[in-house]
Amino acid sequence: MYKKALARSARVAAFCVLVTVGCVPAQARTLMFADSFPLSHTLSTDGTQRWMKQVETLTDGEIDFRHFPAEQLAKAGEILQKIEDGVIQAGYIGTGYVSDELPLNGALMLPGEVRDTVNASQAYWQLLKNDTPLRQEFLDNGVVPIYAVMLPPYQLVLKRGPVSELGDLRGLKLRSTGSLNLVVQAVGANPVSMAAPDAYLAIQRGTLDGTVLPVTSIAPYKVNEVTRSLSTNGRFGSFGITVAMDKKTYDGLSESQRKAVDQAGDETTAHLAQVIEDEVQTDLAEFRDQGMAVYELPESMREALEPKYQAAQQAWVERMSARGLDGQAVIDAYESALADVDAKR
Repeated sequence: MYKKALARSARVAAFCVLVTVGCVPAQARTLMFADSFPLSHTLSTDGTQRWMKQVETLTDGEIDFRHFPAEQLAKAGEILQKIEDGVIQAGYIGTGYVSDELPLNGALMLPGEVRDTVNASQAYWQLLKNDTPLRQEFLDNGVVPIYAVMLPPYQLVLKRGPVSELGDLRGLKLRSTGSLNLVVQAVGANPVSMAAPDAYLAIQRGTLDGTVLPVTSIAPYKVNEVTRSLSTNGRFGSFGITVAMDKKTYDGLSESQRKAVDQAGDETTAHLAQVIEDEVQTDLAEFRDQGMAVYELPESMREALEPKYQAAQQAWVERMSARGLDGQAVIDAYESALADVDAKR
């Protein structure tokens, strides 16, 4: 009798343990995430913050994040290394800040490659999602691309007034980075490699005469407070905004969690690209109201710039060839992907 009671008690206890374990929700996995954007920047509100919230929602809280914005944990060019070192599990990677590690991804920074932010972003993202040399560069650095957008064409943002001829740029010290350095050099100015958050102080102190930036990145870094003029129809290049996750961390997620991460990435790419595109005209109107000279480069100057743009692109292809890389093939692949996106819109 005693043995039967004992056995029955053991079975009940075991059942209770199973029920209890089964009813306990999975503990949230907290991932460390870093970027360089002020929290008010569109690339944060509609980009990194939005993506993290979407992942948390799609995983029912199984994944959450500890966010380090505005270079709190690392400078923009150091975030990839922080992921590789295991300090963080995911973060923003600006392709121009890590051109040594992601050289071929610099192709989309070249002048003329980005004309429409939405279509360019979708074309770039398709290349990063599939088996291409661009994706492989991320994998070779131990990270998986999660989402990506291209910024609007870069413009001249100067301490001086509007420029009207190529000679006006000669000798100017302009902040740039990555492949953009080739463009700045080709037009006769002096490129100064620097992350966007550092441009304000450098211009204010006179270290720089200005910068090349997309319209949507001027106000978040307060560059409009220390400059006087802004071009609107230049084609000085673009910049790849990507978010990536440590590959071991990504591979260690459950299938449903990876699906959620990927879905949030696709949705963020589409959403953020459209927001950036829509924001350009709003920002230009605000700069005009602030007294900034917002102007179009004259046709004669645009014509003079075209061979300079082409020279910068050729210099980049030759630089890639010297490293044993086929830069022209990447440009061609992007143009093909862009044509496919254009045809579907």
